Amino acid sequence: MKLSDLIDKKISKIRFNYAFENEYGMQEFQSQIRLSNGKIVLLPKHPDDDLDLIEDYSNNKSVTFDKAQRCGLTSRLMFRNKQIRDIHFRYADNEHVMDSSAILELDNGKFITENNSGPKGLADVNLVIMNKTQFQELALADNEIQIRSLRKDILNN
Repeated sequence: MKLSDLIDKKISKIRFNYAFENEYGMQEFQSQIRLSNGKIVLLPKHPDDDLDLIEDYSNNKSVTFDKAQRCGLTSRLMFRNKQIRDIHFRYADNEHVMDSSAILELDNGKFITENNSGPKGLADVNLVIMNKTQFQELALADNEIQIRSLRKDILNN
């Protein structure tokens, strides 16, 4: 399954794994997404449309989906059976920002991403759920960073 194949798919469940300390002494957060077709993928980290997301999940998951932690009920209801409308990535100087995860735009107007690593006690690592206004503020917050749409960049070429 390619990155562009995620667009228009529905999310069945999102689970996560949080580690207070990884092998580098950093806290780590990893989101896992089960799609309505039963396939499981990690929240994408790179706009490479040639990457096989199923293989990436198999090779890079921290724990299996069934052993990962469930999100709170409010969050689960917010994205269950919601369609992925677009996928956004951060860019600086026309290069993808390597330490950031994709931002999934859902058909209910919510945007989800993750802060996936940082120093213990100094960084907030977790699932981030934004509304459209928060997403737009994020896009305007830093003049050095651009947020690009996968639908516009890849699918319309």
